[in-house]
Amino acid sequence: MRLVSATRLAIYALCAGALFAARPSIAATESDRRPIRLAVFDIELDDFTAGGPIAGESPEETQRLHRMTLLARELLARSGIFEIVDGAASGHAMAKEHWLRKCNGCDAEAAHELGADMSFVAFFRKVSIMEQYLEFRIRDAATGELLNFSRTDLRNETDESWSRALKYLIRYNLVEPELARRNSLRKEAAARP
Repeated sequence: MRLVSATRLAIYALCAGALFAARPSIAATESDRRPIRLAVFDIELDDFTAGGPIAGESPEETQRLHRMTLLARELLARSGIFEIVDGAASGHAMAKEHWLRKCNGCDAEAAHELGADMSFVAFFRKVSIMEQYLEFRIRDAATGELLNFSRTDLRNETDESWSRALKYLIRYNLVEPELARRNSLRKEAAARP
């Protein structure tokens, strides 16, 4: 009798362990169906050209940054992964001054105050008219952990070059890898009995 009880106990423990092991994947799949609330802050310009930091943004650059911010929000929303929270609504001083790129992760706090799950900070770094790059960082709003860091070089200061760089990074360094991860989790969960 004692042997049967021990055997049953072992079977129950194995079944409970199998169910417990299956739960995180199922929970992850269920939470992946809900869009991530992403605070997308205005895209910034980090100008390292001769005289650029003193002169500040030109009206043309300000307009281009605005167009790129709108494009980023559109692309991220269209992916189905994100629910966009307008970072421009933030009362955080660094967000208002467009200095989030240099505040060592304070964007997470600003995103958290907006009720977002994550923050999105992007900037174009201008070394010269011909040499520039785009960088973005995504942080967990609750912990400040850096979840994604992406950068690409670009040439020329035009809407075409800036939008091409933005589309490239969002598609290949953010959206497609995340969709592949979610698809893998769904297949994994479906394969479990």
